[in-house]
Amino acid sequence: MPRKIYKLCVSYDEAGARLRQKVAENVKGASDFVWQASFRDLESAELPPGEGAVWVYPVFMQSGRTVTETLPELLRSLYAERGLSPALEFQPVWGAERTWNLGVWKSLQNELEQDASLLVVAHGVTGRELPPEPSDFLEHSKVWLPKGTEMALAYFGVSPSVEEVLPSLKGKKVLVLPFLIGEGKHMREDMPSPELAARLGKELKILPPFGTFYLQAEHAYRPAEPERDAGKKFDWPDMTNLEDVRAWYLQQFEETQKELERIPGYGAMREGAAPVIEQITKAFAGVELGNGIGLLQADYRDMGGFGEVFRGLADSDERHDWTKLTDAMLNHCYTALCFTDPEGYRFLVPAFMCCDLRCRMWSCMEVTCPEDFAEWGLEDTALLSADQRRAMEAYVDFCHSHREEDGENRKLPWQWN
Repeated sequence: MPRKIYKLCVSYDEAGARLRQKVAENVKGASDFVWQASFRDLESAELPPGEGAVWVYPVFMQSGRTVTETLPELLRSLYAERGLSPALEFQPVWGAERTWNLGVWKSLQNELEQDASLLVVAHGVTGRELPPEPSDFLEHSKVWLPKGTEMALAYFGVSPSVEEVLPSLKGKKVLVLPFLIGEGKHMREDMPSPELAARLGKELKILPPFGTFYLQAEHAYRPAEPERDAGKKFDWPDMTNLEDVRAWYLQQFEETQKELERIPGYGAMREGAAPVIEQITKAFAGVELGNGIGLLQADYRDMGGFGEVFRGLADSDERHDWTKLTDAMLNHCYTALCFTDPEGYRFLVPAFMCCDLRCRMWSCMEVTCPEDFAEWGLEDTALLSADQRRAMEAYVDFCHSHREEDGENRKLPWQWN
């Protein structure tokens, strides 16, 4: 029997409540109930049951002391009061995610005026190494923001401070992005002042805190299904019209391919990846989709689709040869592994792994999908052959040894115990 898993989303305080709710919606499975709480006033009654495992999703921007030390200690103490000691499994902080980046960067592109500089301001940490999330965000931004955009990072309370960094920026216009979840003391009291800007000859535009900016960007680039007027083009298909949905996917794949081709380093195979790709290809050779949920159906499920259109998309899905799934299809439908079923997973996962190893997977993609493994009971299933498991292990091992970002967090279900 798979172990019982509960999910808990924790923000620092209620300033992060809107974002916390969005995170809870994103991590919720079909049969899940997700608990939400605020770190500052966390009480035992707000926690999920303590038998089994508790997956903790910290809705924080950085992996500072609060997330890595104080929060785990508090949770263990509160569970101990109830005589419980669940296995706490901490997910990466929200600020380390990549699923929000595309919308955020597109919004930043719209905000950046010609020759403007981008200044990201993050919470400082005293007495220890600074967390990597702000600098990682800037590094990823180089792919999406206009070439040559000047970018810099400053901190509240530690060096380099805003006062130290701002004079060094070449641009007269500076776009300030607070690397914060929501409104709070830093937004009220610590943003660079108009007086400082005037003294340095700068024009500042201060954006909302990152969490709020994300919610705005997410709404702008993934809107709810709009009302439809005749002759007007929309970014969202008519979810009740099969032909409209099919045409929309074709258009999205074309646009995604164009975006991929403008990314520096796209298609440059990762060093040492060839043997792993060969192992995956051999292990999953001849695997077909069968009656499973394919790529388009899974993505349509993620969009909230169901019914006749969902069933109709089965005819448009590739069902016999996973190598025919293109880079654009996999990048656009990057959440498919979390919305398919066991047969669909076995068919899709080799395509996603090989695409990633060839440096063609630029959307956020989690191959291991641990919550789905748990629901399906794949810890002990024979759905995956021994060779297929070994190929997946080789992929995860490659991620561990070649990535600093998230490889160390990847774990396969039969590696849990």
